[in-house]
Amino acid sequence: MKKFILSVALLTAMATFAQKDELKNLKKLYAKDALTTEEFNQFKGALLKLESVAATDEDKTSVTFYKAMSPLLELSTFGQQPTPAQIARVMNPTTLKNLVQGLKYTLDFEAKSGKKVYTDDIKETLTWFMPMLQQSATTLNSMKKYKEAGDIFYSMYQLDNSDVANLENAAILAVQAGDYNLGDKLYREIQSVGFAGTGTKKFQTNEVEVAKLLAAIALETKNYEQAKKDYAAYIKLNPSDLEAQINEANCYYHTNDLTTYKSKIASILDKNPNNAALQYNVGYLMISDDAKIVEEINANLKDDKKYKELTNKRKDLFRAALPYFEKAHQLDVNNTDTKEILKVTYDILGMKDKAAMIK
Repeated sequence: MKKFILSVALLTAMATFAQKDELKNLKKLYAKDALTTEEFNQFKGALLKLESVAATDEDKTSVTFYKAMSPLLELSTFGQQPTPAQIARVMNPTTLKNLVQGLKYTLDFEAKSGKKVYTDDIKETLTWFMPMLQQSATTLNSMKKYKEAGDIFYSMYQLDNSDVANLENAAILAVQAGDYNLGDKLYREIQSVGFAGTGTKKFQTNEVEVAKLLAAIALETKNYEQAKKDYAAYIKLNPSDLEAQINEANCYYHTNDLTTYKSKIASILDKNPNNAALQYNVGYLMISDDAKIVEEINANLKDDKKYKELTNKRKDLFRAALPYFEKAHQLDVNNTDTKEILKVTYDILGMKDKAAMIK
């Protein structure tokens, strides 16, 4: 048993010495202004060895730090002026994201532990590296690579949350990239940061605009329950936005809460009885399922019972919408869109005489 205990102690000591040797090699190579290709390969080898024996949180953080810095060391092997192609190959969006996440992890770990081993080095590196990240994100944006650009802007915000423009840019680009889930997440993060900041802590987008964007994102993704909450919050901030009120009502329509839908629509119309566009929009919403019903009708031409059922269902839609189209036409007799939809409605309902009167 004593021999066994001794051998375990010996192995532990050997692992500790190995860690110290690899760390020493990494520090020595990292301290150089530039590395040769051979030296960079030595650096990668030492890093792999350290990763295989790292046992403590401190050693694992060293691995994270040196991994994050590896792309910068690789760039140094190309000389003082690497070509754009060399930079693009090494500093691709994925590499940049991993680099920033590694540095962020190291900074957070050392802030929590109270032991600053790499923090000062990272902060010094960031003085020249952040502008490089900014340029990379701007270039990717100009190339319409919105997701990649947004990832870099968000990484920059994670490294320095005193500059909220990077968070805002990330949110804008997420929406441009069509990643509405990420856009929703980032705009809610903007809300949580708040709008009371000044200088670099001040967002260009204001509280009302962000609330409206969140509601629009929820509606676009058909997350109607969330959209109800977001529109309610936005309307409190901007109660004069009629379109938002209609959109909020639509959410109840889409979740089959027709009682609330009709109540909200009635309230909107009571406040704005002479708004022709509003009357038209309400009517148009009521026939929003028309294309789907027509598709079903065409698929059931040989099924008389189903055909009649769907035809009557379609008529019911237009019958409910008719008063709104008529009111819209009464308020704006020259509006082409209103005249066209009113004529179609009369035709569908078999009101040929009235349809003929629409010129």
